[in-house]
Amino acid sequence: MEPLQETDMRRQCLTLCAAVLACTCAAFGQNTRSAVSVNGSDGNACTVPAPCRTFAKAITVTNSGGEIIALDSGGYGPFTIDRAVTVRPVPGAYAGLAPTTTDGITVSAGGTDDVVLRGITINGLGGSNGINYIHARSLSVENTAIDRLTATGIMDLSGANLSVSNTSIIDSYTGIQVGNGGMGYPTVSTTITNCNIDHNSNIAISVYQTGKATITNTVLANNGAGLIVIAQVATLVADVVIESSTISGNGTGIASAAPAGTATTRVSNCTISHNTTGLQNSGGQSSPILSRLNNTLQANGTNGTFDGPFTAD
Repeated sequence: MEPLQETDMRRQCLTLCAAVLACTCAAFGQNTRSAVSVNGSDGNACTVPAPCRTFAKAITVTNSGGEIIALDSGGYGPFTIDRAVTVRPVPGAYAGLAPTTTDGITVSAGGTDDVVLRGITINGLGGSNGINYIHARSLSVENTAIDRLTATGIMDLSGANLSVSNTSIIDSYTGIQVGNGGMGYPTVSTTITNCNIDHNSNIAISVYQTGKATITNTVLANNGAGLIVIAQVATLVADVVIESSTISGNGTGIASAAPAGTATTRVSNCTISHNTTGLQNSGGQSSPILSRLNNTLQANGTNGTFDGPFTAD
């Protein structure tokens, strides 16, 4: 018969080991690939044979670097991403969420985490931001539809990298906001390609100090303003290159201002037409709108003028 003290020590050791194992599993998830379904349950393991009901639950059981797939069409609710993960539906399925009071998707991951959102539909029903990008190493938004948000389709204050491609943002307040940090904030680097940003009451794309954006093959139409580039903090820079894009039907096509700092916009092979005002520079030499001399600036209520040329290397 074992001494009572030794038995108690073994029991305590086993209890401690079980607790550590449980915490480790919770911290690192369980699945490399998780699944959600309209017929699933958040009490399930979030696997393909036993899917969860919501993305929010699936995130918690997915290992960093893993994938979450929607197996069938339906709404899967707002969620927060705190690790490297890809979220997407299977081909042919509709994976939607309809935030009513909150952001649709919040990305607040680690500094080495790469996040991919592919084929998601965010239909705002009073929600604030479609995607609120707070932190990660990179976020890629692909083949996504965002509409009817009270604030911003994609809000990027991450100080990291954002790529948006083949995506539409319509009927919101602002389409995409890049930057707006203060002294000491890292630069937000953004590429926007093959996107349609339409009928947003405020601005299609706004780039503030600490923001750097490259925009190509994109339509900015029927918004309060198409593109606004603005610096408001001394010594800080907002910098935009827009190429092979259409800016039409807006209140103002391209506007720039620099109450402090510098805001530079370079425009190449773009059509700027049928806006109330084509170009508007409120900051003079501190916020130039430059042309590669290959743009169409016509048929606006007031065309405005470029502030000078720039040449390609």
